[in-house]
Amino acid sequence: MIKVYGKENCPRCVELKLTLEDKGLEFEYLQDMKQLRIAASKARVMAAPVVEYNGEFLAMEKFLEEVK
Repeated sequence: MIKVYGKENCPRCVELKLTLEDKGLEFEYLQDMKQLRIAASKARVMAAPVVEYNGEFLAMEKFLEEVK
């Protein structure tokens, strides 16, 4: 399962959601600042969105490289 941690008014979050939908990938979108901070800390990134995929927390760009 793909989990996307995002925030309100985040253009990158919208972009990632649209990309996942276009690829036909199922995902859960979570918009909770506390969960986003925890996920970002685990991914060692400072920007939303953060993706949880195969047990790893990834920045959007790293995730997109893995699911090409």
